[in-house]
Amino acid sequence: MMKTMLLSTILGFLLVFSANADFLPEDNSNAFGLEYGESIAGFIPNTPKIDGKLDDWKYAVWVAFDSEDELLRGQGAWKGKDDLTMTWSTMYDAETFYFAASVRDDIFAPAVNAAQPWTGDTIFLYIDWEQVGAGQPSSKPNFAFIKKKALVSDFSGGKNPNLPKSDIAAVPTPELGKGGMIYEVAMRFEWLTDVKIKEGSEIGFTPGYEEGTDNPEKKAGLVFMDWHGLNPDDSGNLGTLTFGGPLSVDAAGKLTLTWGHLKQVVK
Repeated sequence: MMKTMLLSTILGFLLVFSANADFLPEDNSNAFGLEYGESIAGFIPNTPKIDGKLDDWKYAVWVAFDSEDELLRGQGAWKGKDDLTMTWSTMYDAETFYFAASVRDDIFAPAVNAAQPWTGDTIFLYIDWEQVGAGQPSSKPNFAFIKKKALVSDFSGGKNPNLPKSDIAAVPTPELGKGGMIYEVAMRFEWLTDVKIKEGSEIGFTPGYEEGTDNPEKKAGLVFMDWHGLNPDDSGNLGTLTFGGPLSVDAAGKLTLTWGHLKQVVK
C-alpha cells in the first residue's frame, strides 16, 4: 500500500513538473532533411512574446553548434558540449526577424564594458541579405547580457542605427548549466535591410558565439563557434537560411509546424 502511494506521489510530481517545465530546444534539423549549413525560418502568424521563454518556438527549426566542426577558435580549449553548446533558431513575420538561442555553458563571463561585448560571452549574427557571397556581411547584430541588462548592438559600420531599439530578453537558465542562458530577440526588417523578404527568400547566414577575446574564463585558448568553423566576416563562408512557409496555430493556441510545406520550400 505504502509503495503504491509512494509511486503515485512520484508520478504526480513528475507530471506536474513536466507540465510546468519551460521548453528547452534540441537540434531537429534532420527532420527536414537539411544539409549541414542549411536552416529554415518559419513564418509565424502571431507575434511571439519576447520574454526569454521559448514556448512560442517549440515547433521551429533548431540547429545546434555542439562539435569541433563549429570551432573557428578554441581547438583544445573547448571541452565538449557541457562546456559550450549553442542551439539556435529563427522565425519571421511580415515586419520582423526573430532569433532565439539556448546556450549550454559551464561559466557565463560577459564583458565588463557594454561598448565592447566581444571581450566576454556574446552572440553575433552574420547576415548577407543579397547573397553576394563575398566581402563582409551586410548586417552584424550583436546580443549581450552585461551588468544584468540585455543589449542589442549593431556592428555593421553604422548601417543599422535603429537596431539597438530591438526587443531582447536574455535570461540566466541553470537548467542549461551553471552559466546557461536563453536569448530571444525581435528585429524589424526595416532596421536590418532594404531587401524585401518573402517566402522562398534565401540569405547567407550564421550565428557566432564568442566566449570573449579577453579570455575571461582563462582557458587554454579563445573559443568561437559558427557554421563550418570558418571566418564569418567573409560572406563566402556563411550558411544558407531559407524563409519558409507559415506556422499554423491549433485550437489550443499552440504552434503547429507544417513540416512538409517547409521542406518543399527548401527543395
